[in-house]
Amino acid sequence: MAIFKRTPAVPTVPTVYQGLAGLESAVPAELAARVFLGAFAGAESRHVRPETVLGILQRLSGVDEVPGMTVRGTLTTPRARYALDPVFVQCVLLWERALIAGRLSRGSEAYHHLVLLPMGARALVGADPEAAVRTLLDLSAS
Repeated sequence: MAIFKRTPAVPTVPTVYQGLAGLESAVPAELAARVFLGAFAGAESRHVRPETVLGILQRLSGVDEVPGMTVRGTLTTPRARYALDPVFVQCVLLWERALIAGRLSRGSEAYHHLVLLPMGARALVGADPEAAVRTLLDLSAS
């Protein structure tokens, strides 16, 4: 008789996007704005670890595991995070193009961060941060 029963994880917050396919088909600027606000609004530091952003993407989509995907050479990184990498990079590239956040690496794998840039910080303190971020993202696309 088993003491523990494995059950699938159920998101405590309703998902906005339906799985990985939902993230991949989302309007890129809309997704980037939502993730940016989740990562930087109310953050205590201008530096955010990539794992924080990947966690936001997981919560928005309800992605917990990616069946059939294997990752060699690691036991500590959830497989779902590797599947989310393209969407993560897409968001970061949009942030960089809009000059609201960027990647920072100081030579060590332990020091990879996303950094809130001055324009992004100004957008977050306005009356409507979501609209301000979305405007910056849209302007950078044109």
